Amino acid sequence: MGWRKLSRYIHSLEGAGELIRVADPVDVEYEAGCFADRLVKRGGGAILFEQPRLPDGSISEFPLAMNLFGTRNRTNLALGVESPDEIGNRMVALMKPDIGGILKAPWTGLGLAMEGISMAPRRARRGACQQVVMDDPDVTRLPIPKTWPEDGGRYMTLPLVVTADPETGVHNMGMYRSQVFGPKEVGLHWQAHKHGAEHADSSTGKMPVAICLGGPPEVMFSAISPLPDNLSEYEFAGLLGGGRLKITKCLTNDLWVPAECDVVIEGYMIPGETRMEGPFGDHFGHYSLPDLYPVMHVEAITHRKNAMVPMTIVGVPPMEDGYLGEAIGDAFLPVLKFQHRDVVDLFLPLETGFHNLAIVSSKQRYPRQGRKTALGLLGAGQMMFLKVIIAVDDDHPVKDLECLLDVLDVRVSIPDDLVILPGMVADSLAHASPWENVHDKLLIDATRPVAGDRLHGTATPPGCPEALEISASGIDGVEQARFLRSSMLVVTTEIEGGPKPEESVEEVNELGAKRQREKIARICNEIWDLEGSKNLRWLFITDTDADLYEEGWKRRLLWQLFCRFDVGRDFHFDDQRKRVAWDATAPIPSTERMLPVRRGPGVTLLDTEVLSRVDSWLEDGGF
Repeated sequence: MGWRKLSRYIHSLEGAGELIRVADPVDVEYEAGCFADRLVKRGGGAILFEQPRLPDGSISEFPLAMNLFGTRNRTNLALGVESPDEIGNRMVALMKPDIGGILKAPWTGLGLAMEGISMAPRRARRGACQQVVMDDPDVTRLPIPKTWPEDGGRYMTLPLVVTADPETGVHNMGMYRSQVFGPKEVGLHWQAHKHGAEHADSSTGKMPVAICLGGPPEVMFSAISPLPDNLSEYEFAGLLGGGRLKITKCLTNDLWVPAECDVVIEGYMIPGETRMEGPFGDHFGHYSLPDLYPVMHVEAITHRKNAMVPMTIVGVPPMEDGYLGEAIGDAFLPVLKFQHRDVVDLFLPLETGFHNLAIVSSKQRYPRQGRKTALGLLGAGQMMFLKVIIAVDDDHPVKDLECLLDVLDVRVSIPDDLVILPGMVADSLAHASPWENVHDKLLIDATRPVAGDRLHGTATPPGCPEALEISASGIDGVEQARFLRSSMLVVTTEIEGGPKPEESVEEVNELGAKRQREKIARICNEIWDLEGSKNLRWLFITDTDADLYEEGWKRRLLWQLFCRFDVGRDFHFDDQRKRVAWDATAPIPSTERMLPVRRGPGVTLLDTEVLSRVDSWLEDGGF
């Protein structure tokens, strides 16, 4: 059975030794988020701030909970499963019941029937979320964090945003970050691809909106899940919780919200009314820069007695959202395999922000079957945002990134196994894309060629001599050089006038961008001209903020390669198109190129003074 309410889950964490209580006042600006960042990166526990201190120095009446799902074990506990794929298997059973078995033994279908019944939400006249009505609704009294120095304000980062189709009344619940503009104004960061934006576009007058905070973990998980259009978030929450989700009607509008949420913010938005929202330290590890988004006008705030407010932070991986994303991938894999029968396994590494890389293992009975499978997935739900998808064989362990390097080294023929798809859908948060919501995609075929393929029987090309690493490090402008595999070399360089990690750059600098392009081209050509470089099929170039001899350098490199790179602009072949360079240096804004650089957002880095203070608290345990 599900948790039914957030407090039960938190008490369970405490009983298991997975919760840290902080009784001392902690600032919601910078300090709370810093605690969460340090804990998630160390695999530490969830944390409950009993006295979150607001910017005006007062203490919020609501405790602030963070890092609730910051390990695989806690995520599984929140979902009530040993492994997330149990969820997908239950969904597949509902999608394709064993009719023959049920006809032979009807009692075997009772569990399935109960599963189906549990999905229908149950309406209640009044919910626990309405036990207390705030006399003067004021969003600023809630313990809403501001984490990163360049953040445009305080942000709700686990908001369950409820809207309804103005024509059909069908509800949607999505998780869209929400910036606090003032006591009664909130920014709604729903992107063009989301249902909230679709509802707003089809509205002709005031559109009701509700933001729910807290509630059962299964409800929060359902809000971020890539559900098919014929399955509502409320139905899915019932499936997860093993019982009908109780919902109740808002006090000021006709929206129905989860009755066991901790806080409900009610209001409306006016189509066409926007306000500049951002910057915000986002899940790609960079700031998403300011842009115009709708405004929610707050009419009421209700909450349950003894309410708690959960929040998260996003930034340079690994972060809490990474564990949630991995769980979603594992949970929906059985469904994906049911819908795409050639799929064997799938992995979206958290280091790449999920939308930047997918590794899919596919059945390989006929030539190019892996490519067909990968292309099919690029239109499946939120995977439409993918930048790079790599097809591997059915026996490939997709979560083993060292094994991925092996197959890229020995099984990829350049350019035959590289498929570039120009002008495809991009995530609005993909800052490296040359245009808003549009970029090129890359499909890498790392499968074994099967009988009948013209590449079948092709010998694996030899690699490069180890001495090439030393030769490359001696080239002017190269700071470090290191082999990943015998055909794969990564080098770092310093880009003069390039964006610094701690700064966001929006101003166009054509001269600086030209010098950057010229330097990257020169380094590529000089490395390709080195003795022994004939079989250097992969050349990766990145900034010096990646130390190739530091512990965990491959995770850092993976993040840089996929979060700062644009396929159409930063992928370069040699003259023979037998070798490729992958430029992951932070780009300088430029409009003169065929594919422009729109912005250079800074990296989410913690305030050093706050970081030092929090580290001392964690080491001393004095809170």
